[in-house]
Amino acid sequence: MDRRFFLQMAAVAAASQLVGWRFAGAAPTRPDSPNTPNSYDAIIIGAGLGGLSCATYLARHGFRTLLLEQHYRVGGYATSFPRRAGEREFACEVSLHASALTSESNRAMLEELGVWDQLELAPHPQAWSSRFPGFSLDVPSKIGITGFERLLLPLFPDEAAGLQRYFELWRSVMQDMNAFTANPTATPPAQFPGRFPHLWAIRDKTIGQLVNAHIRNPKARAVLTQSCGYYGLPPSRLAAFYYLCPTGEYLESGGDYIKGTSQALSDALAQSCTTAGGEIRLRTKVAAIITKAGRAVGVRTADGAEFMAKAVICNASAPQVFNTLLGRDIAPADYRARLATLTPSPGSCIVWLGLDQDVTRQLPEPEVSFYPGEDMEANYAAAMAGDFEHAHFSMMIYDDLVPGFSPAGCSTIGLVCLSSYDHWKPFEAGYLAGHKEAYVAEKRRLTDILIHKAETLALPGLSKMVVMRDASTPLTNLRFTQNAFGSIYGYAPTTDNVFMTRIANKTPVPGLYLASAWGSPGGGYTGVLLAGKQAFKDVAEALS
Repeated sequence: MDRRFFLQMAAVAAASQLVGWRFAGAAPTRPDSPNTPNSYDAIIIGAGLGGLSCATYLARHGFRTLLLEQHYRVGGYATSFPRRAGEREFACEVSLHASALTSESNRAMLEELGVWDQLELAPHPQAWSSRFPGFSLDVPSKIGITGFERLLLPLFPDEAAGLQRYFELWRSVMQDMNAFTANPTATPPAQFPGRFPHLWAIRDKTIGQLVNAHIRNPKARAVLTQSCGYYGLPPSRLAAFYYLCPTGEYLESGGDYIKGTSQALSDALAQSCTTAGGEIRLRTKVAAIITKAGRAVGVRTADGAEFMAKAVICNASAPQVFNTLLGRDIAPADYRARLATLTPSPGSCIVWLGLDQDVTRQLPEPEVSFYPGEDMEANYAAAMAGDFEHAHFSMMIYDDLVPGFSPAGCSTIGLVCLSSYDHWKPFEAGYLAGHKEAYVAEKRRLTDILIHKAETLALPGLSKMVVMRDASTPLTNLRFTQNAFGSIYGYAPTTDNVFMTRIANKTPVPGLYLASAWGSPGGGYTGVLLAGKQAFKDVAEALS
């Protein structure tokens, strides 16, 4: 038995069981707390979804909670901002395209947080709409794994046997996972391979290896790995079971957008937190985590104010926490060495376009992904190299999902491409110092490429319709979220960095916890909300 893999599966089970976990204890009684200024049970650094989730859980369970955010609004990546074009105002969505918010587990979590009834969802009609050279594919929402198989079999008759084996394995992996997570302690490590043979078979495989073992047709391979970009990795590096399980859930539950943009979710969480007694301070940047005898006991803000607490929870990026806020000699040396081996996920380039025409009839699919070729490895490599001419990108037409998203008679489009921080590193010093001429020129060049590709592949005449345009890069991400390297998914979910091998939310520094995509279970809306709950569980059990 591979003990490392068994520990990974144990962590999967723990994450699964976390969804149904309920806090049965009580917040600590502190007679002095109402009269002690700047003293709390818990302080959370950063108001992204992980920080908001953790703060809301804590406040709703009676813990005296302070959430500090350096930006002027909550949300982190789950936010939006307005841009004007004359008298017209367009909303620019920062991150959300679709999320499986209506799945049973996600709905339960949002209900616990007191925000489910505050959200109005717009379901996507397709799970994916993909455009490859010479062929297109539209996968209906809630089609399920078996429905997806039935859709592909007539398209690739030469791969019928391989597709059937692959989809049978996929279903079996999901069944094994469900059975294991339902009662993980019932299986001794030595019996794991026999009881859960399909999970065992893919324990050290990437999704690329798994697909290539069953499928030869390049088009079919491309279709089966087309959503790897949503995990920030190419098929050759993305852990197979990390891909199969959430993708299977997405195919079953479908994806939803949030009316009012992702900011509506962030604002609802903030309201739930403060209604329960939590305190949120915006425009308050944390400069340092205060320690005493090796324990985190509070924070110091950029203006010199100090706030003390029994627990400090970081929604900030792990590199920022351990390299800047904490001080290099506080965390154990072996822990710092381990962090140094982990790879951050890439950032993104986003182009927001406000059009002076309603294009929903011309572009009826809310989200479409365009691939320059069938080689997903080459597509990913091009994006990382800043070669957007040969990289894949996605296009979101928000008015297809939310009528009235744009001003009357107008449309809003978002173009997104993954982007490596390495490409933007030469512009970093000038950007941070306010000398942005070279940076702006490069951002404009890549923006023009994406607009030209969208005009050529999807909407002739697009460039003449544009009345508002803006764009972001990994440096933008760094500036507004402080996420190291402009990363959008925290540490990348490679085969050696998922579940048990990811850094835990409870750090080796007493009193210090993580609640972000950099910890467990990882990135994405579900991942960071769950990370917030895990941090709450760790803190609540330690303090109650």
